[in-house]
Amino acid sequence: MSRIVFENQRPDLSTDPSRADIACFVGLVRVGATVLASGLPPVVADWLQSQGWLTGPYARDASELLDVPVPVDNYAGFMTIFDSVDATSTIGTADYLAATVRSFFAQGGKRCYIVRMGDPIPTDPSIIAPEVAQIKQQMLQSVLVSLGHQASNPSTWHGIGHLSGLTDVSYLAVPDLPILSASMPTTAMLPTLPTPSGPVQFTECLPQLVTLEQPIANTTQAPRLSPSDYAGWAKSVAAILQYIASGTLRQELHLREIQFVAAFPLPRDAEDASIAALDQDVRSVFQTYLPESVEPVGGIAGTNLSSAFLQLAYPWLQTTGSYPLLESLEPPDGALVGIIARNALKRGAFTSATKITPSEIFGVWPSLPAAETKVSATPLVWGDGSPKPLIARLSLFGFTPGGLSLLSDVTAYPGESYRTACVNRLVSVICRAARNLGATIIFEQNGPALWGRLTRALQTLLTTAWSLGALDGATPADAFSVRCDASTMTQNDLDNGRLVAEIMFTAAATIELIRVTLALETDRMLPSSTTLPEAV
Repeated sequence: MSRIVFENQRPDLSTDPSRADIACFVGLVRVGATVLASGLPPVVADWLQSQGWLTGPYARDASELLDVPVPVDNYAGFMTIFDSVDATSTIGTADYLAATVRSFFAQGGKRCYIVRMGDPIPTDPSIIAPEVAQIKQQMLQSVLVSLGHQASNPSTWHGIGHLSGLTDVSYLAVPDLPILSASMPTTAMLPTLPTPSGPVQFTECLPQLVTLEQPIANTTQAPRLSPSDYAGWAKSVAAILQYIASGTLRQELHLREIQFVAAFPLPRDAEDASIAALDQDVRSVFQTYLPESVEPVGGIAGTNLSSAFLQLAYPWLQTTGSYPLLESLEPPDGALVGIIARNALKRGAFTSATKITPSEIFGVWPSLPAAETKVSATPLVWGDGSPKPLIARLSLFGFTPGGLSLLSDVTAYPGESYRTACVNRLVSVICRAARNLGATIIFEQNGPALWGRLTRALQTLLTTAWSLGALDGATPADAFSVRCDASTMTQNDLDNGRLVAEIMFTAAATIELIRVTLALETDRMLPSSTTLPEAV
């Protein structure tokens, strides 16, 4: 042996299809200077090549990583490909995607995909308003453009539509949606120094006066939404919910296993900038866009955002990495997704993420009244028009005697069955596991032998969930039931090679019984219905 050669093995970017902690961030971020000068990192190029984005019928020019999904496993890897939020010394940037990705990993996230749709919105005051408005409209269209794409044709996937090929994603975030929906920013209300009163007096100077450097004041507000801005924002959110909810119709079953986590935008400041006025603005948005009613399966009509697919995070955050941003405020969706991902890895996706202690967050804005952050001592009554505290509909960050924490982990669903986000995640985990199970028996003969095999496999899956505390019941028999026999299928199902299994279980976080019907057709496992079909 003449010599020893050491070769660095490239990391394996494949993932377990049953993971429930992977996120996808779609939005605006700059490509790093290293990529522009030296080309794509080998591991990224290999992955894009394997997915058909560099060569073949669906190839694209990925030299600037525009409109292609890029897997990232840590923030250091993100910074080798894209510009980080603190890559510039200019105070007052709108690099919200970079900031949320940083918070995602800081909170414990382990893997995400980045779909870059352009550079961040410019905040230079020398750029005139019409130009910025035009840029915002173009970027918003690029993010949402593919909501009517063809599921089987990757050449039509753009922006959020790349989720069609990312079957391991559990969470979607669009950090730039508030600023893309906001009107032109206005001057921030900076603190004013009190005017001295009383007679003029002579004050002796200090012997050694130390001159402190004057901090740079950012005079541009974080994005604030007017009533008309909220209408546009709600329309965009509703379009994304429509895309997720109608995944079954396009045979994209994994889309219904994805939770859309969005930052609830800040309202336009009232003249007195009081917290009460801000709270009233938020509540008026609830009455308009988050009613106590849901739309049927297949879509979200108009701008009704009351859906179990949606999780809204609020207030906005001050973190150790948010100082370059507008007003040093960061949208909370990235931090929330990171906390949920860490909770899924440590405690299980079916548990509440409020037990996870946030990292690197030291402030929130605005501070909410105590009444909005306290859980009601009596059960909430839905549909009666009574006001609900914000904590019942938003995933709130706030201060407790133990420090800053996530106060609630809830969806936008106006009811108890799917309001708790961990219940919706549990349903998604079960459907994903069943879908992956269906892929292994796709070529089996449909008959009693297969029915029994599938029943045993689903019973094993649910028994594992019960043993981990995800299901409620003294015994597995009390917690769930599985049926897959001639009674769950019609003659039409049998003639068309369709296998139908029915699962009923009681989630540990709710007293409601949940029924999920799974239908296996030629190439897919389909969650076709639940006891509350409008919720999922």
